[in-house]
Amino acid sequence: MNDDFSEFSGYASDDNISEENFFVLPEEVKVPAYTSLIYGNVYNNLENSSKLDTVGSARKRTFYQYQKLINSMLREVKMNQSVLQMGLTFGNEIDQVAQRIGAYGQFDVIDVNPLQVSRNKEKYGNIYPAMNIWNYDAAEFKFEKKYDAVICFFLLSELPVVTKGKVINNALRAVKEGGSAVFVDWHNPLPWHPLRYLVRMHNRLFHPFAEKLWDREIDTFAERKTEYLWRKSTYFGRMFQKVVATRKENPVKQAEEMAPVEEEGYFLPDF
Repeated sequence: MNDDFSEFSGYASDDNISEENFFVLPEEVKVPAYTSLIYGNVYNNLENSSKLDTVGSARKRTFYQYQKLINSMLREVKMNQSVLQMGLTFGNEIDQVAQRIGAYGQFDVIDVNPLQVSRNKEKYGNIYPAMNIWNYDAAEFKFEKKYDAVICFFLLSELPVVTKGKVINNALRAVKEGGSAVFVDWHNPLPWHPLRYLVRMHNRLFHPFAEKLWDREIDTFAERKTEYLWRKSTYFGRMFQKVVATRKENPVKQAEEMAPVEEEGYFLPDF
């Protein structure tokens, strides 16, 4: 599932499933034990998750930086793009991404928790025709399709270190050449930040995997770091971060595709 203040998603029906989705869906998705142990009172409880699924709750949980962080993330998404979001979120972040993409793009959302997938399918119906929700583990999914953008919005802070690495590398592999993976999450705040030690204490009690993002940069998890251009922004006294990894385009491959054909006749590129 997604971060404390992220839990919410879109719509999927059998009618929307086509070969273009390229998902290899398992017969059964197993919910990791740590999610039930730590976040089970929220994600496995319909009443609690429904209460938290409000914009007001999301704002409070991010010290009222919620919309600022969403706006920063949305700058990496364009209309009519194909976008994958890993993890359902609380609040209206999913709505804003769907609206940015529009009706003629593709918006796939995956989440490991079947209750949250079911809840959000019922909530959204087919409001956003470009959106599909899938019950799938972001750390284990396998598919061939590449996306213009892959979003992880407050997901990494809920994952153990090993799982963080798997999700980050899956996100990077899912990006097209020239596309970007966007990670928005907690960050190591300034030493004199007035909320620094309050947040640290809260995380150690209720959010134990978040502090690893204080100690380690997101790009250090990447197995093929040099294949991407990395940039990072921080917000609210460095309490939060946005990391964008843009997949480099292959200049050699582009030159070969654009080279004139010396044989008689011309060949259309195989898209």
